[in-house]
Amino acid sequence: MINLAATLTRHKKKVLVIDFDPNQRDLTDSLNARLGKYRLYDCLKDKKDLIELEQTIYSYTKTFKNGATLSFDVVPVDDTLTQTPEDEIRNQISPHSLRKKLASLKSEYDYILIDVPPNWRFYSISAVYASDVVLIPTKHNNIRSLQNAAIAIQQYIPEIQQDRQTKTQGLEWGAIALPIFFNGEKITDAARANAKNAITHIIKKAKAENNFDLVAYFFPRYKPGKNTSIFELPSNAHIAYSTFEKIPAVYKSKVAYDYYSQLAKEYFLQ
Repeated sequence: MINLAATLTRHKKKVLVIDFDPNQRDLTDSLNARLGKYRLYDCLKDKKDLIELEQTIYSYTKTFKNGATLSFDVVPVDDTLTQTPEDEIRNQISPHSLRKKLASLKSEYDYILIDVPPNWRFYSISAVYASDVVLIPTKHNNIRSLQNAAIAIQQYIPEIQQDRQTKTQGLEWGAIALPIFFNGEKITDAARANAKNAITHIIKKAKAENNFDLVAYFFPRYKPGKNTSIFELPSNAHIAYSTFEKIPAVYKSKVAYDYYSQLAKEYFLQ
């Protein structure tokens, strides 16, 4: 997520990225992002609209050797969200709160990215409700990852679509799933073939049991009998040392930038 946000800035886009994964905190910790005037928890819990999401923002800026700068805004996760049990969070914060708070910022940014945990719980539900599109990274060598993507596309995202349509009296459709991509593992031809065989089985099962067509989500360029290509973000797009330096890899490495630029063009910059 960090590298996608940083890549979009190199394409002259204004970006806000939200760390909504309290358990991992990867985005906040990787950038050493400090809290703004208020915590995200305070903002989401505020039902009187006294606290704006803008007041939780930390601005990350990278200055290069030639004096040029690139920056994007970050809403860091805070310790209250990290330490409070999810059942308590659900009692204090509506899953609709994040979208409501984002409304005032939508016109300020070209892209607002929300980093969430992979499980389908409060944080993921809130983020999908707030979103227009959902990007789903998967592992080619993990059948559960592929199956979970299929479940999200068939069941979870449509449920949130229906909720948002009901909440807005049909004025908003709700989030749609973008095609999956393979993230961060080395893929041999044999492994790629195994993954595609597994996906073909998942697609057939979804069609037979639920009459749901998953082809476009797994094979977006599919033509009968051919073109089962899936976008791949390889392991060498992830530059480990950049995390220690608190700098997005795409600001340090041309290799990382080239791969993430391909990702951005594939899904966002067409």
